[in-house]
Amino acid sequence: MNLYAKDSDLVEIYQRALTYDARLSASRYQNDATKELINQGRSLFLPSITATGGYDENDNERKILTNIDNQLLSGTKADFHSYDYSITIRQPLFDYSAFQQYKQIISQTNLSDKQLLQSQQDLIYRVVLIYFETLMARDEIELLQSQKKAVNEQLLESQARFESGLISITDVNEAKTKASLIEAQLISAVQKLEVKRQQIKVLTGEEPGKLKGLQAAMNFVAIDSDMNRWVSLGLENNLELGIAQDQIKVADYEISIRESDHLPTIDAIASRTRNWDKGGYPYGDTENKGIRSYSDVLGVEINIPIFSGGYTSSRVREAKLLKFKTEEDAEYIKREVELKVKQNFLSLQANYAEIEAYHQALKSAELSLESTQLAFQEGLRNGVEVLVAQQVLFNAKRDLLKSRYNYLIYLISLKQSVGILTASDLEEINQYLVVNEI
Repeated sequence: MNLYAKDSDLVEIYQRALTYDARLSASRYQNDATKELINQGRSLFLPSITATGGYDENDNERKILTNIDNQLLSGTKADFHSYDYSITIRQPLFDYSAFQQYKQIISQTNLSDKQLLQSQQDLIYRVVLIYFETLMARDEIELLQSQKKAVNEQLLESQARFESGLISITDVNEAKTKASLIEAQLISAVQKLEVKRQQIKVLTGEEPGKLKGLQAAMNFVAIDSDMNRWVSLGLENNLELGIAQDQIKVADYEISIRESDHLPTIDAIASRTRNWDKGGYPYGDTENKGIRSYSDVLGVEINIPIFSGGYTSSRVREAKLLKFKTEEDAEYIKREVELKVKQNFLSLQANYAEIEAYHQALKSAELSLESTQLAFQEGLRNGVEVLVAQQVLFNAKRDLLKSRYNYLIYLISLKQSVGILTASDLEEINQYLVVNEI
């Protein structure tokens, strides 16, 4: 652990991840790039201006097979240059395809906004998950250290009672075995904690320092028991489903765009062309003064597609089939959303009941250990039974701590699956975190 790293809570980890997480940054760039499509769509309705220019060097020669007395046409060689330029302005008057493309772009930007919001919610979930998984790993170490201390005390007492001839060597060997197993578990737990801390560093770019833990006195409240209300909320707000519905709209516009290839387009055109030809046959400019030509055009151009070999019709059929595929994808996502909301809801309800059950189990385990230790002192129980009672107690402590973290993780998962997860949910949980040094 970096001793100089700043102490952190849930909101601080999230704030650092907001500026460092590469997945969220990629979504932001994608969203900005998609918004540029709006400018591209507007350009479809604005005039376009093109300019061309050219310069040519001409070296021509011909063979004359008949006698020509005309001086203008009797030349056999021409060495001259020519140049020209042209400017054309084109203003669309009617282009149904451009109109449909612009509406498709609006749907694409709405879709991109949802994808960015989905990435933000995903980051919130990832921060919560890794934060509480790190706290679980830290608690595991603390529990193992506490259990190790209790087992060592039991080992010393067993050795003393063995030397006094009150118990057999079996109790001593069992305590030694248990102590060795706990030592091995500690090594694994420390490694797991370090891995979790490195995952936080990947997420934020910094060592997390000491993490604030969950208050022991935190009260958990049961959620609204109407599962159907949560499912309805999910079908209305789930971002993955909203993205799929926007993809259907995009596919609809794609059909219209391709169908518009059957329709005419109308453009207003204005152009100016200038050309200078410095001489040569067949014009017979013997004085090399050249010929100049001018052309100014103002009019309306209509392009009417007649036949493209079936290409346009095939593209329309393709777009319709792709829309059917998109609709089926959306239906699958809808069913998955319903299932995911129900799973998270039921898991949260079950976990809430588990917390109370583990509280009772912990109290029972504490009483059981006390009575077993007392019976051991009186010679009514052996050391193995004491070790078993200790293990039951520490398992109950671990299960209770884990269930408390899982409750918050399931709560965040439920809100994410419904589509209502925000940073304020982190702030609400953060109020129950306190400094807890390892």
